[in-house]
Amino acid sequence: MQSNIESLSNIKKKINLTVPADRVNAEVDKAYAEIRKQAAIKGFRKGKVPMSLIEKHYGDKMAEEVVKTLINDTYYAAVAEHGLEPVSYPMIDSDPLKPGEPFSYSATVEVYPKVELKEYLGLQVSKEQLSDDHEEAVAARLKQLQENLAQLAPAAEGHAAANGDFVTFDFKGTIDGVPFEGGEAQDYQLELGSGRFIAGFEEQMAGMTVGSKGTVKVTFPESYGNSELAGKPAEFAVEIKEIKVKELPELNDDFAKEFGEFETLDELKAKLAEVHASQENQRVENDLRERVMKVLVAKNEVEVPEVLVERHLKVLLDQSKQKLAAQRLTLEMMGLTDEGYRAQFRGAARDQVKGSVILDAIADKEGVEVTDEDVQQRVELMAASSGQDVEKIASYYRDNEQAKNSLGAQLREDKAMQFVLDKANVVELPKDQIKD
Repeated sequence: MQSNIESLSNIKKKINLTVPADRVNAEVDKAYAEIRKQAAIKGFRKGKVPMSLIEKHYGDKMAEEVVKTLINDTYYAAVAEHGLEPVSYPMIDSDPLKPGEPFSYSATVEVYPKVELKEYLGLQVSKEQLSDDHEEAVAARLKQLQENLAQLAPAAEGHAAANGDFVTFDFKGTIDGVPFEGGEAQDYQLELGSGRFIAGFEEQMAGMTVGSKGTVKVTFPESYGNSELAGKPAEFAVEIKEIKVKELPELNDDFAKEFGEFETLDELKAKLAEVHASQENQRVENDLRERVMKVLVAKNEVEVPEVLVERHLKVLLDQSKQKLAAQRLTLEMMGLTDEGYRAQFRGAARDQVKGSVILDAIADKEGVEVTDEDVQQRVELMAASSGQDVEKIASYYRDNEQAKNSLGAQLREDKAMQFVLDKANVVELPKDQIKD
């Protein structure tokens, strides 16, 4: 086998291969021998069909099988010989197979990029200063907990609907006077201010009272999931049936006891302050890493294969859907489709892939390795945060090679990022002084 590489770009290579005639003939003979064992031609027993008839009736089948065998046997050998790291399946372009002659073909493939690191030591980055004032956050969280325990009670007569009220109403939507599918409901309950309806709908219901009838005018977003409605103005005839208001429980020790481990309101507040401080610290650290990633991408130019961007986009899309599902929401309810999401976040996904590639190159250059201790620490952290048994998570990664490799790659990237951070010039500033 002879092969050479054409570099179409930093991330796309074309492998040109030629298989010698004697290897072609050997595969042709082998293919015909296998075909002859099973060939069924009238007037001949299996295995006794003359070769001339085999070649006449099964020539195309032979060629298909031989080409597949030759490519499978030589493509991967050429990839290894030239030290390529493909990230996609090859696009094959081959000459017709001719017994007795060499067989030539080309394989065009996207490869993992080679990074020429330019600047990653001593980076200048800003970090948000942590605030010690948690009172406002604790008050907001207590408000949320009150909302969770709130009881709904009928509003007083003449009460005007406002944000936070639960309104039960009938509605019927039309476009140019014509009703549309899914635009009508009876006794529908909606919390005003929840943002569940099209922008402008809930705002126009504010101020209505029980028995009120009116018309709500909105325009469906251009990115709305139903293309037949997207971008079109609509009118909804609404009738208010009932309004309920929230009755919040009093903030006292009895309220704190509703959450199990607390005897007093002060104990609950202390725990909320502790949790908030931990979350704020994690947010600031994540924000710092994002800033470092942006600087790395800006200072180390790299081209990345689209197949890697697409894979990362799928991960981001799946994660977003899971988060929305946990809130009983969907992409469509947010006015997005799968394709709309991909279009909106493709740039971010590309930058994240670039950052990962650069960190991988830094890890190679600096000899960053993942140890068994690193893996154990991460497993224990996952167990603690999820409430699962440590051994159960550990056995999952022991038994699942793909998951194990993925975890190792993430840990290696994290360690490379920490290396960059340890060498960076980090300046802490108040949040309002940090420029993106």
